Amino acid sequence: MESFHPLPGHGIAAGMVALTRRATLFALPILASCGAGPRPGLSGGVTAGEMSVPRLAALAAHGTMPGEPDAVMRWTAIPPGAPQLRIVVHLHGFSAPGEPLRLAQGRLPGSGLVLPASPPTIAIMPRGRPVPGRPGAFDWPVMGVPGGLQAVVEEALSGFGPRLPAPTHLILTAHSGGGSGLARILETSLRGALRVDEAHLFDALYGDHGPVLRWARTRAADQRAGVPPPALAVIARPGTATEAPSRRLAAGLGQAGLGAPRFRVLLTGAPHNDIPRLYGPILLADAGAALPATSLA
Repeated sequence: MESFHPLPGHGIAAGMVALTRRATLFALPILASCGAGPRPGLSGGVTAGEMSVPRLAALAAHGTMPGEPDAVMRWTAIPPGAPQLRIVVHLHGFSAPGEPLRLAQGRLPGSGLVLPASPPTIAIMPRGRPVPGRPGAFDWPVMGVPGGLQAVVEEALSGFGPRLPAPTHLILTAHSGGGSGLARILETSLRGALRVDEAHLFDALYGDHGPVLRWARTRAADQRAGVPPPALAVIARPGTATEAPSRRLAAGLGQAGLGAPRFRVLLTGAPHNDIPRLYGPILLADAGAALPATSLA
């Protein structure tokens, strides 16, 4: 992995480190890797910040895009000895054909990755792979196979070094075309190598609702001490391609006895590109919070 590049306004201290702690979220071994890490706090923890990651070896199969990093990251202050650490992975949507992606400058501000001060959280937005023959479309093939998401997260976290507590909580979020990648990761997680605790889909369920429903049923039956209860929030727009799959998911959740506030399918008239920005911060603060200008599907 190449050196991390701070986004404007955030300083990064250089240093070579290796992450050797086994993450509690993952059943696969941690990957040893090295790179420049975030700035240590005065008390030995980590100060809040954000940065771009030019290259992640775990995403090599996604290729490169001129002027675009492989990922951008944002995190809260992480005090020394923190008993928990949330990881949030967001999959961005498509671009208009010929339009630049602008992962750091454009996608990150609209991603909804506004992190509450507590609990300590690290958010990662990996760049998707441009889909051959479909200008502006992206997918995440390396993250939808067993061990793929783990490898990306573990390599990204390696820059924090031994100051970092082991991750305890994993949240997946997606906007628009990123929903297919999220659904594939949820399907893969059912094989037992990964525990996903929450999923937030922002106008992002266009096709088969089955993987999301299967994950919700399985995860709801597997609540563990010390981990917040699982949650699912799916937001769709009436009269668009996401409404019908989302309503089918709502029906399946109801048949499984899963409902609000932890498992919800909601409809909103908010503009498509505004949905992550409007609702992401609320859900990251409280997955069961009321969402304004929405109704249950």
